[in-house]
Amino acid sequence: MKTAALKEKAIDMLEHLSGDRLKEAVDYLKYLKGDYDAFDVNKKVKEALVEVKAIKEGKVKSKTLKEFLREI
Repeated sequence: MKTAALKEKAIDMLEHLSGDRLKEAVDYLKYLKGDYDAFDVNKKVKEALVEVKAIKEGKVKSKTLKEFLREI
């Protein structure tokens, strides 16, 4: 994809995020730019592992790929 198309897709995704998700997305983008204090990767990894464990145990319904991507 061309850079312009990727930027448009990113903008579209950001426009549809809730307020909480938008803040996390912005913090993650800051992290990617080098501000490593803006986003706690370890916390996100731990949360993801807990969620995977809950899905495997049948406590949480697994998400479709589209649902997962919308959350990001």
